[in-house]
Amino acid sequence: MKCVIVEDEKIQAFMLEKLLKEEGIEVLAVENDAEVAIKSIDALRPDVVFLDINLGAYDGFYVIEKLSYKPYVVFTTAYSEYAIKAFEENAVDYVLKPISRERLKKTLDRLKRLNQEAISKVNEIRDYNQDMRIEKVINQIRTEPSLSNRNKIPIESDNEISFVDFDDIVYIMSDNAMTYVITNKEKYTTNETLKEYEKKLPSDKFLRAHKSYIVSIDHIKKVLKNYLGSTSLMMDNDDIIPVGRVYKDNLKKILQ
Repeated sequence: MKCVIVEDEKIQAFMLEKLLKEEGIEVLAVENDAEVAIKSIDALRPDVVFLDINLGAYDGFYVIEKLSYKPYVVFTTAYSEYAIKAFEENAVDYVLKPISRERLKKTLDRLKRLNQEAISKVNEIRDYNQDMRIEKVINQIRTEPSLSNRNKIPIESDNEISFVDFDDIVYIMSDNAMTYVITNKEKYTTNETLKEYEKKLPSDKFLRAHKSYIVSIDHIKKVLKNYLGSTSLMMDNDDIIPVGRVYKDNLKKILQ
C-alpha cells in the first residue's frame, strides 16, 4: 500500500512516517502545505492520504475538495471537534494525535479490508464492462456509500474516534457520568451524553427506553412484563434493559 502524508508539524510527520514504514507502507511523499499537497497527491496517486486538518491558511477539507484523484483519506489531528465533518466527507478513519502504533494498526487493518473489497469489485465490474477504465472504477468505489461511513456513528473514546455501524449497536447505557455503547463484539466508553446520541441516531432504528438507556429496535429479542406491571426488554445478547414509566409510550408505538 502506498501513501502520502500531509502534516505541517515536522516531528508529527517524522513519527508517522517512521511508524508507517515499519508497518510496510510505502511513503511516496511528505507534504506540509495544502496547495503543494494537492499537486503531489494528484501526481503520485497514492492508495491513501494521511491528512492533517490544520494546515495553516487552508485545512484538510480544502485539500479533499480540490483533489481530482480520490484516494482513501485518514484524518490525523489533535482535535476531536472535526469528527462529524470528517464523517460526512467519507473519511476511512479519524485518528487523534499522538498516534500510537496500536491505533495505527487498527487503521491499516481497515484500509487493507477496504482495498480487498475494492479489488473484488473492480474485477466484477471489469468482467462486466471491459472498456471501463480501472482508475474510474476505483475512484467510484472509494467514494460510494457502501464503503463510506454514511451508516456509521463516530464514537470518541480515550484518544481515538471509532466509526461504528448503526446495525452493530445493541444499546447505549449511561452510568456515573460515563456512556457505554454496547455492540455484540465490543464495548465503547465515551463522555458523550445519551441526549447527544439520541439526536445523532435514526429514530426509526433506536428507542429511548429509560433515562439511562437507548436501545436498538432491531436487537430487541423479547418484551418482558412482571406481575407488578413493570416492563423490561431482553436484547439479542441476553442483556435485560428496564423500560422507564415515562418511556412506555415510546415502546407502545413500535408494538402497534
